[in-house]
Amino acid sequence: MTRMECRLAGWYNKNARKLPWRETSDPYLIWVSEIILQQTRVAQGLPFYYNFITKFPTVKILAEAPEDAVLKIWQGLGYYSRARNMMKAAKIIVEKYDGKFPDSIDELKKISGIGNYTAAAVGSFAFNIRIPAIDGNVRRVASRLYGLHEPIGTQASDEKISELLFQEMQPCPPALFNQAMMEIGATVCTPANPACESCPFETVCVARANNLQKLLPVKTSKKTAKEVRLDYIFLQSNSCTWLQKRPADSIWKGLYEFPNMEGSLTKNATNPFFDWFKHPEETEIMEPVTLKHQLTHQTIFATLWQFTCKEANIVEEKLKDKIKVKISEIDEFPVHRLMLKFLEKVR
Repeated sequence: MTRMECRLAGWYNKNARKLPWRETSDPYLIWVSEIILQQTRVAQGLPFYYNFITKFPTVKILAEAPEDAVLKIWQGLGYYSRARNMMKAAKIIVEKYDGKFPDSIDELKKISGIGNYTAAAVGSFAFNIRIPAIDGNVRRVASRLYGLHEPIGTQASDEKISELLFQEMQPCPPALFNQAMMEIGATVCTPANPACESCPFETVCVARANNLQKLLPVKTSKKTAKEVRLDYIFLQSNSCTWLQKRPADSIWKGLYEFPNMEGSLTKNATNPFFDWFKHPEETEIMEPVTLKHQLTHQTIFATLWQFTCKEANIVEEKLKDKIKVKISEIDEFPVHRLMLKFLEKVR
């Protein structure tokens, strides 16, 4: 047993958090957890994981599930493309692999939404395949451990880290090695103020020895988020309102929301929603609600205009392709996070 294995096994067995996906070798349950934990912290993702596997306990049940049902369970996690890719992947696994996850890294990567990291995670945890799983936590640990000054997240950087870790992991069980490296990154070798005195690599870490923890890892510069301005209309009539479904070529595709258009946050007679009414003077207008909503590549400034009127006063053409629902039943539809914020305000 090497020094690396002794460090990792001893530290992990003593310090690792008890998480349900670590207590199974079922590739489906492991895959679900890995997809949920992309862009999501464990504390936030854990209840979603339990809800998801309760609603969709097998890959076959997920493959047969309606999209709205899957998106509804996913509601609040964001990055909804993950859920849609899971539905595609489930169908592929059922149709091509007879409902069983392939036990090959190359075959796993042929499935929709499964990239290098997810294939390595499922492969090592479920099938004991000896391959490093390189996520953000592992990149940070490896950069500090080996003193790597190349920007992380590039293909060249990941290949170098994978090569170094592959040599280190040879004597270790692959699942233990990868889980331990991830756990160290999540709980000890954190982005700010790492707890080096609690790290099993304290005596061999290049960053620790040279006081480079704040300088490593080196990150590539982020793109400036584009600003988008949207006007939404919450139209109330006899305890009902109208929703629309996001188109397939947009963000939040497949989710429901109040009708909207790109706007300028106006509050005067040029408000474009006045055109929705045959007699605007007979329409009750409430104070609009304006929110800032941050996405990875967009900063959205959204205003919700609230109108109450008789349905006969609404221009019929404006309701084309809209869905009339009882306000009390909006929660039955999968909606995006900005809609959830609006619903909290109007309630």
